[in-house]
Amino acid sequence: MLRTSPAASASHHFQELLGNPEFDIFYHAPVLIVISAAAESPWAVADCALAAENMMLAACAAGLGTCWIGFAQAWLGTPDGKATLKLPESCVPVAPIVVGHPKAPMPAIPRKEPTINWIN
Repeated sequence: MLRTSPAASASHHFQELLGNPEFDIFYHAPVLIVISAAAESPWAVADCALAAENMMLAACAAGLGTCWIGFAQAWLGTPDGKATLKLPESCVPVAPIVVGHPKAPMPAIPRKEPTINWIN
């Protein structure tokens, strides 16, 4: 019996999704914000991720919905992606985030209690 790995079936699912002309990777959101670093650096991704988190929290506090579209990151870093965004070649796009008005309030997500280990 031939079995497919979960990664292979997920890849197949994404290929079908991207091949569908009706699919919009940005979910028809009215706004796309791409947080980018001016140049490659050891802290570029961390700095952009922290900025993205702060922006997403501020948007939530203002009643807006956001989603980091990680699926778009690889393409945005290509020469075609950078050209579409009118970014210089030295720029590193890190966080593509859509912003819009949510259709309904998000329910609270149950969280596990954190494990805290104190080191003396």
